[in-house]
Amino acid sequence: MANSSPKYSGVKSSTPSTAISTTTSIKHALKQRTSVPANGNVNVTGKGNGNRVNGNEQGPTIAKTNGILMDKKVANGEHEDSADDNSDMSSGGIEFQDEISRWRNALQPFCPSYSVAFKALFLVRALAATYSNISDCDEVFNFWEPMHYLQYGSGLETWEYSPVYAIRSWAYILVHAVAAEIARLALSANRLQIFFIIRIVLGMVSAHCEATLYRAVVDEVDPRIGRYLLLALLCSAGTWIASNGALLGWPFSAAVGLPFAIEELLIHSRSQSKKKTVRFRDWRRVRFLRLVTSSIAVLGCVLVPIVLIDRYYYKKLVIVPLNIVLYNVFGGDVGPDIFGTEPWWFYILNGLLNFNILFLAAFLSIPVLFITYFTIPEVLPNPPSSTGQLKDPLLLFTLKLSPLYLWMVIFIAQPHKEERFLFVVYPLVCFNAVMTLFLVQKLVQRALDRFVTRSKTAAIHKYSAGLVWVVLIASAAISLSRIVALHEHYSAPIEVYRRAFDLVKVPSLNVVEGSDPSVLSSTASSSPDVIQSTNNQKKQEIVRVCVGKEWYRFPSHYFLPEGAKLGLLKSHFDGLLPGEFEEMAHDEELPPLASRSSAANGKIHHPMRIDWRWSAERRPGTSSVPKTMNNQNKEALEHYTPLEQCQYLVDLDYSGRETTNSKEDLVEPRYLQDVDHWEKLYCKKFLDTTTGAGRNRWVRAFWIPDKFVVALTRGQTKVWGDYCLARRRSV
Repeated sequence: MANSSPKYSGVKSSTPSTAISTTTSIKHALKQRTSVPANGNVNVTGKGNGNRVNGNEQGPTIAKTNGILMDKKVANGEHEDSADDNSDMSSGGIEFQDEISRWRNALQPFCPSYSVAFKALFLVRALAATYSNISDCDEVFNFWEPMHYLQYGSGLETWEYSPVYAIRSWAYILVHAVAAEIARLALSANRLQIFFIIRIVLGMVSAHCEATLYRAVVDEVDPRIGRYLLLALLCSAGTWIASNGALLGWPFSAAVGLPFAIEELLIHSRSQSKKKTVRFRDWRRVRFLRLVTSSIAVLGCVLVPIVLIDRYYYKKLVIVPLNIVLYNVFGGDVGPDIFGTEPWWFYILNGLLNFNILFLAAFLSIPVLFITYFTIPEVLPNPPSSTGQLKDPLLLFTLKLSPLYLWMVIFIAQPHKEERFLFVVYPLVCFNAVMTLFLVQKLVQRALDRFVTRSKTAAIHKYSAGLVWVVLIASAAISLSRIVALHEHYSAPIEVYRRAFDLVKVPSLNVVEGSDPSVLSSTASSSPDVIQSTNNQKKQEIVRVCVGKEWYRFPSHYFLPEGAKLGLLKSHFDGLLPGEFEEMAHDEELPPLASRSSAANGKIHHPMRIDWRWSAERRPGTSSVPKTMNNQNKEALEHYTPLEQCQYLVDLDYSGRETTNSKEDLVEPRYLQDVDHWEKLYCKKFLDTTTGAGRNRWVRAFWIPDKFVVALTRGQTKVWGDYCLARRRSV
C-alpha cells in the first residue's frame, strides 16, 4: 500500500525552479494521501503502525504527516545541504520554506480559532451565569454581601472581614464593585440585574482563559488534543458550575504554577538541536534570574495595590494573602477545621459527579504517559510549533500533567474541604483527561495493528480515533444530565428570591437606586410592614425578609429591593451566623478631623479628607470591630431577628413527609403551615432527598426520565417540597 505513495528525498537545489518543482510534487502527494494509512503522528523511523517502505519493514528515514510520506528534512522545511544554521538562503529557498510551512499547516486537522472557541465558550458561560445555582454560601457572604455593602451601604458581615482577623481583601471586592457601578450607570441596571451582569462578566473572563488554554494546547501540545479539550470544556458540568464562581485572587493558586516554573528551569529547549548556543549553566542562570525578577515584579504589581487598598479600608496595615495562609496552614485550634471536616474521598466523589468518565481519565494521565513512553514513544504528541522531535517528552509532559496531582494532594490532606476549592483546577481536569484519551487511542491502535492485516490498518486507525469522540460525547451527555438535575431539583431558592425582588413591597420612599438603603425619606407613611429603628440618631424604616433553616441558600441582598433587609431566625444551626455591617446615612455629615498647628510657623492646618460614597468614612463597617464576632464559630444571639419583626418569610416545607413525631418542632416550626399568619406569594418545588425516589443517589444527582426513575427505585416517585416566599397577613 505504501508503495503507491511517492517518496521525496535529495532536495539539494535551493533555486526557485527546484522549490516550485518540489512544491508541485507535494501537491501531487496530497491527492494520493488516502493511499497511505494515517494516524496523525510524525514517524521518523519508517517502521511500525503497519507501514512499509518499498516493501520493507525498515526503510529510509522518512516523516509521515497525516498520511503523506516525505523526506524528513522536507517535512521540517529544511534543505539537505543546509548543514550550517547560519548559512544564507536564496530567495527561492525562502519561498520554498514558506510553501512547505503553508502545506504543513494545511495538513493539520481543523481546529477552531481563538475567536470561535471564545464565542462558543462565552455562550455556554453566559447561560451558566443565568441559570446555574450558587454552590456555596461562602460565595454569598464573603463576596456578594461585602460588594453590596460597598455599592449600596448595607450588607451582611462575616468574622473574616473584622479588622481583628482581616483574612478577606477589600481590594478584590472593590474591583468588582467598580464594574458593578459601571453597569449601574451605563445600563441603568437595578441591583438584581447587576448581580447577573457581574456573573456574566466573570463567565466572560473564564471563557477567555479557557479559549487561551485551548489554543495553547493546539499550538504547544497537539491539535487533536486541543479539539478534545475544547469539547470537554464546553460540555463538562464542573466547568459549568465553576465558570462564574467568585474565587479569584486566592494565594494558594500559585501552587498550580510551580511545575511550570520547574519546567522553565529544567528544560532548555523542547526540540532537539544540533548545537548548543549557550552553556548549560549559563541558560539555567539566565532562566532563574528571569523567573525571580518576573515573580518579584508581578508580586509587587499585585501585592502593593492590595496592601494599600486594605490599609485604607481596614485603617491598619494588613497583608491579607499572608493572613489567609497563616490561618489555613497554621491556624491550629482556631483554624478552618472547626467549620466542618470531610473524609478523604470527598473531592473524588465531587469530581465523579461533575466530570464522570473524564475525572477517572484525568488521574490516569501520568501512568498512561509512562506506559506510552516505554512502549511506543514515537506516538507521543509533537507540537506543531516544534522544529523537530521533542528532546525529553516524558519530563515535559509529566510537568504539564502534574499540577492537578499536586493540587489534589494538597487539598485532600486538609480536613476542611469545600467543592469550590477544586474550581482552580477544573480546566486541568479536562486537559489531563483528554491527554489520557489521546494516548490510550494510540496504544489501542498499536495493539490492534498486530492482529489485523495491513489493508485494514487505516480503518482501525479511523475507528479508534472515533472512539475518543464517543467517550467525550458520552461524558457530555452525563454532564448535561447533571446540569439539568441541578436546575430542576435545586434551583428553587434562586428562583424564589428572583421573584422576591418584585413581590416584596417597600413603602413608597424617596430612595434613589444606587444610594445607601439607610437613607429613607422622613415623609414615608407609617405601615405595619415597616420596622422602626434608630442608627446615628436618624430614623430608618426597614422591611424585613426573614429566613430560618434556609439561611445558607440566601443569594445576597442583590435579590431584595431597596429598603428591604434579610432577617435571620433561630434554627437548629448553633454556629456563628453573619451580622450586619455598620451603616451610615448617606446625608449624614462626617465628624470633623482634629486640626493641628505647624511647629514651623504656628499656622493652623486643616487635614484633607476625600468624601465619596465608597470612602472608608462612609463605610465605617470596613474598619469598625464588631463586638459579636469571633473566629471560633461560637453562636451570637444578637444576630437573630425576632419573628414579630418579619414582614416576609422564605422557608422550605416538606409537605410530603410523614410525621413520625406528633410533637411540633419549636425551634424550626413549619411556618408555611400557619395560614392564619402567613400567605404564600410564590413557590417552587424542591426535591426531597429523604423520601421517595429522592433517596436514591442516582436520582438526586442526575436527571433521569420519570419512567426510568420508577423502574430504578422499584415503583417510587420523586417527592417535592415547597420553597416559598410568604407575606405576613394583616392583623
